[in-house]
Amino acid sequence: MRTLLLIALLVTVSASATAAERVTVDQLEQRLPSILAAPRTASEFDSETQAELLQDLNDTVGRFGRDADEAAQVDSLELTERLTAGTLARLIAKNKPGPDVRHALEKLADRSALLDPPAAELPNQPPPDADSQRKMVDAGGQYVLRVLSHLPNFFAIRTTERFDDSPVMVNGIMLGYPVSMRFVGGESREITFRDGIEVMDPMKQEHPAPGEQDGGLASSGEFGPEAAIVLADVAKGAIAFHHWEQTPAGVAAVFRYSVPKQASNYQVNYGCGNRISFHDKPAYLGSLAIDPTSGAILRLTLEADSKKGDPISHIASVIEYGPVVVGGRRFIYPVRSLAFMVEDAYACVRHAPREKLMRPVAMVNRTSFSDYHRLGSTATIVSDVTAAPDSAPAAAHP
Repeated sequence: MRTLLLIALLVTVSASATAAERVTVDQLEQRLPSILAAPRTASEFDSETQAELLQDLNDTVGRFGRDADEAAQVDSLELTERLTAGTLARLIAKNKPGPDVRHALEKLADRSALLDPPAAELPNQPPPDADSQRKMVDAGGQYVLRVLSHLPNFFAIRTTERFDDSPVMVNGIMLGYPVSMRFVGGESREITFRDGIEVMDPMKQEHPAPGEQDGGLASSGEFGPEAAIVLADVAKGAIAFHHWEQTPAGVAAVFRYSVPKQASNYQVNYGCGNRISFHDKPAYLGSLAIDPTSGAILRLTLEADSKKGDPISHIASVIEYGPVVVGGRRFIYPVRSLAFMVEDAYACVRHAPREKLMRPVAMVNRTSFSDYHRLGSTATIVSDVTAAPDSAPAAAHP
């Protein structure tokens, strides 16, 4: 069995010292305009000179300080429902927030990725009968084994952004912990899928973040291995229909599943330095969104169990699939994934073993897949042209 390190975002446990305010997506939409309250405008002042000075101040200082303050207010919220990509795009287009607030909203959406969408966003369809449910799950298994695990050879760009709430260090001195997840690095590199195996070429890395260090979270398995493990293990676990859901590829049937530890083939590995210091096959649960017609897996979530004393906890993953046109044909490929975990304060991290952290550190990877191209070659066949008898032979060309 292929070893996987698939870790996901902390959703139910806040790593912040202060408790977050829990809100629904609708409450967030109502709150956002007040968070983005416009500053006083020039028309509110009698003096034209004062008005011009105030406007200049709003245009300079306001763009930075106000945006950061508004982003902090968004960071203090915790959603009780999933903020879907469509709703997030609509909120950004409607409210036109600054870059800091936009990034805070994206992180808020990430933190809600393991939750269900608001009930108002779910299709109003009756649940399928038991026989239809069984056929959908069987079709999902066949899709993973026959289609997802045997995709045509292609290459794509895998872009990963890393976030965590580790302490801020300057010249070896700890300045303190951030109030929310902060960007700590990223990379964009080419991956190749050949003969059913995903290969990442280390020689084709693009745009590494300054100061990027080895280590941290790593995720894989988006192109079939994780889904194959889940659907194989579910045969010895439990699975049941939960709701219908709208996805970019159409309406999907969402099933909830659980796998006990004795049936689990999902592997968690944690490395300290150059060696694996922790290995486990934990129990896990999650959800599967299946196309009811083709059996295609459109969304997969996984949350692993953990025990007291484990160096890492809150391990989970989210993989989203969508329609992609490659070589003139339409396929369902991974388009986005999330990977998260919480590292214990006394675990080995990117610091000396004697330097223990004051509290656990939450880590998040946000990965997108783009620029899909099919591997192959093309050839043009040119028929041989016979020269006329009285003509001179044509000059040879290489």
